[in-house]
Amino acid sequence: MGHKVKQSLISSRIDFFYYAFRNVLLVSVPLLILSIFVFTIPHSSAEISSGTDNIQLVLSTSCTVNAVVAIAHETSLHGGQKDDNVGNTKLGAYCNDNNGYSIYAIGSSGDIDGNTDLINTVNESYNIHTGVYDNTVQTNPSSWAMKLTAGTGTGVDPTTGGSVPTTPPTIINGYDNYSAIPNVYTQVAKRTSGTSMITDSDASGSYLNTTYQIYANSYQPAGTYNGKVKYVIVHPNSNHNTIPDLDTAFAAAGKTKVYEDESGSYYAMQDMDSQICSLVGDTGTSTATQLVDTRDNNLYWVAKLEDGKCWMTSNLDLDIGGLYTEPLNSNNTDISTTASGSGIYADGYTEKDGVWTWTPASTAITSSYYISNTSVRPSAWPNSNTTPYSAEGGDTYYCTSNTTGNDTRYNSLQACKNASHTEDECKRYFAGNYYNWTAAIASNNSSSLTEQYSNAPNSICPKGWRLPIATNADQSIYEFGEMLYRQGITAQKIGRPVNYTTNGFNNIRKAPLWFVRSGYIDGGTLSVPGVRGYYWSSTVSSSTYAYYLVFNNIDIYPAGNYYRFYGWSVRCIAR
Repeated sequence: MGHKVKQSLISSRIDFFYYAFRNVLLVSVPLLILSIFVFTIPHSSAEISSGTDNIQLVLSTSCTVNAVVAIAHETSLHGGQKDDNVGNTKLGAYCNDNNGYSIYAIGSSGDIDGNTDLINTVNESYNIHTGVYDNTVQTNPSSWAMKLTAGTGTGVDPTTGGSVPTTPPTIINGYDNYSAIPNVYTQVAKRTSGTSMITDSDASGSYLNTTYQIYANSYQPAGTYNGKVKYVIVHPNSNHNTIPDLDTAFAAAGKTKVYEDESGSYYAMQDMDSQICSLVGDTGTSTATQLVDTRDNNLYWVAKLEDGKCWMTSNLDLDIGGLYTEPLNSNNTDISTTASGSGIYADGYTEKDGVWTWTPASTAITSSYYISNTSVRPSAWPNSNTTPYSAEGGDTYYCTSNTTGNDTRYNSLQACKNASHTEDECKRYFAGNYYNWTAAIASNNSSSLTEQYSNAPNSICPKGWRLPIATNADQSIYEFGEMLYRQGITAQKIGRPVNYTTNGFNNIRKAPLWFVRSGYIDGGTLSVPGVRGYYWSSTVSSSTYAYYLVFNNIDIYPAGNYYRFYGWSVRCIAR
């Protein structure tokens, strides 16, 4: 007779709390009460007098999640046994806004967010880790997993007071089946519209059921095991959330890391979207992470900045037409699939099965001199007003000394490190590549873009990213200027030039922005390296000019404009 290990109660406790959003005025209900008092005075000169009371009611958004435990999450197992559907709790949510909500979950055993163990009373070495039981494996480790199901009930029509059916939330990221307890805040359910989920204490409206699977192998010590899962409701339009950085936000959105080197593993630039950026509640250096561009496996730092948008905080280093660069198409590059045979799509673009591919016409560096003196331009050199180019900046770094002098140029990473800079700091000041504007907008001919303040539809940024907008006609949009102003770099958002704040010039070159004074390319020559930094926008100025950001130690133009054929740097902003 085999040895049986008796295991007393294995229990899983579950915590719930709500997230109320204060000071977010998403609902404004003006209530106007008009009182008119008329007095009749028996004289021909009498006037009619009236009085008006104006009353305004402002309702802030409130979102809550609560729980009704239908069956306690408790079970008792012997070694080698598995139990499904352990317990049943109804999670009800309410948001008084028609834009819906999202629900996130995280393991929180021992009141430590991110702890996904069932903690035992014997020794932490024997904790039961999260995982999904596989009935095809003979030697499964002990594990526990969670599952959600959407329930549908009835709600109350606020107008008639009658019963109405309620719309259940959608279970996402695989949690409609047993899945591992998340160790970062992960979106597990969402509802895109509607308000009430519940109307009374027994959650008779639509709701979520939570239940668990637990397996104890034959070697698991006897004892009592406790675990906890925390659920949070987040309103889609609220800036308040529980996710501190972009790396965690990618995980919460269900993204998978796609690249690994000796330093770590990384999510893809191409998987960025507006929802991921909006999930992050903080701004600045603490939100930063490195993402990989799947076109050439280059790594880039990105961060959510004070303007509420996610920016690249290192310079683009994509070799257009490079030997190790994937073809640039609408699957990996900021190329619209809504195209026609005219404009920038006239040259270099092909379409197959709904995917648009851009083939650059040339990667040659051309000179502004030959633009204005076409009679002496070598026939092999194309007109750089219409033909893109990119210039490889080499292994070049421009490190700041936090003074008003020029930044120091190093031609290798090792030389930069030998000058007492850390490797991370050196990589932040990497020059990247230089692009003319036609190349920056992923075109072989930009001559059709002539309308001032219009914006090119495409760019060489990774898919999910784009070039910033420099300005528009009424100056209501100025993404370079807004970002710099919110970061405290400049004293105003737009101007020619704008004024730095007291320490603005030094701060633009430090965390979290790390802007580089990498100079520019003209006629194959690198000009003003370490003195000025130039960065393209997507915005048209005229038939030959485009807008850009330029700065040095004296002045800064968030919306300067100049010839398109110069080779300048590129930083992208998340769509």
